[in-house]
Amino acid sequence: MKKKKALGYILSCGMLAATIGFGSTAVFAEPVTTPNGPWVQDPQNLSFESLMSNAQLEAKLKQIEQSSNGKMTLEQFGTSNDGNPLYVAKLGDNAPNKKRVLIYTQIHGNEPLGTEAAVELIQKLSTGGKEAQQILDKVNVWFVPRINPDGTANQYEGKPFPVRYSHQTWNPEELGLPADTKAPWYYNAEGSERGQNNDGKVVYGIPGFDLNRDFHPNYDLDIKKEIKNNPEKVAEILNKPNSNNGSQASLVFSPETRALTKLVKEFKPDVAIDLHHRGFNQLSEEDKRSVSIQLLALFTTKPYQDPFSGKIYKVDPNVETFSKKINAVAYESLQRGNSSYGAIQKYPQVNYPGSGLGAIQLNGTATMLIEIKGQTQTLGQKQNGMLKETAKVPVMAVLNSLADGSIENADPAVYDAIPDYALPVSPGGNHDF
Repeated sequence: MKKKKALGYILSCGMLAATIGFGSTAVFAEPVTTPNGPWVQDPQNLSFESLMSNAQLEAKLKQIEQSSNGKMTLEQFGTSNDGNPLYVAKLGDNAPNKKRVLIYTQIHGNEPLGTEAAVELIQKLSTGGKEAQQILDKVNVWFVPRINPDGTANQYEGKPFPVRYSHQTWNPEELGLPADTKAPWYYNAEGSERGQNNDGKVVYGIPGFDLNRDFHPNYDLDIKKEIKNNPEKVAEILNKPNSNNGSQASLVFSPETRALTKLVKEFKPDVAIDLHHRGFNQLSEEDKRSVSIQLLALFTTKPYQDPFSGKIYKVDPNVETFSKKINAVAYESLQRGNSSYGAIQKYPQVNYPGSGLGAIQLNGTATMLIEIKGQTQTLGQKQNGMLKETAKVPVMAVLNSLADGSIENADPAVYDAIPDYALPVSPGGNHDF
């Protein structure tokens, strides 16, 4: 995870044009032509019609709730900086003896297919059926299908142009800090994003934060209170490079991250799953399949000390093992013949206590990152269905394994043996979650 200045995504050859449903064992062939894949071509019209707007997402969630006969409850748990509602779809009776799973998506506005997949999973679990009932008998599942509605709704030159960042201006004096206090390292001051197919950049002009850097493992941290108590200390943290960087937790400046933190504190999930997008890779020198998703189980590699309380946070070894088991189940669920559907890599190891999963894992929750290939600036239309399924299958596998108890028999060594990140094809540079 790097600051925005790297203005490109990792890209590699090969996209798939088919979709499958749960339980299918279809094998996909590599395409032999490039229109609509392996990624958007420079002159190609970039269409967002197949992706849900904020209004469409809200309407769909309310429709699912209405038709679920009480199986799904939709609640607003927060509001974005632009005033858009943040929704959580709750499935299960929240009985304390059940496992609790939190699934959240689209913390980056230009990473949309996790949202599309999550809505289909919400619908599947809320409409009943044997599999859904078996899961909800044992597992409570909460979905947050879109954390960054402002970046999702972003426009450029009067047209939809979803972006990674939130909409929020850094104003230290308004917060009670000295005027020269530096912004958090993940602040995008000019309001810019990669251009189509990662060709250069587009300056859309609305500043904002990378929300997936704005978390802290102290769920009770109130930055406004800390500023009121000691503005000089907060300013010092932000003004020093050794405390304002990716290896340190953030101070939770965004309403979206504060709201999600509060929700996590309320739910106390046993497992948290975050769906993102990434670039394109080839599986190996010998295996030229296009990598469909990457997985990651561990989000911090060093202990983190809160500068305010002095408390030291580190990942419990049992949480690390459980995280690896979850990712192992996900990986094995995708090994379906010699197809790109099962071409999975491990996401590069990171040390980010200020990421959503980093802060959550430091509090004792097992985690899984799913990185789907491509973003809205690089995705063609034909591949979207297949990629949604590629995300849905491992999530369902994890839910089923938690419900029937088979997760306990999963081998963490399977996760360790997942092929490492390799062989990017990169017209415009690197990208991460």
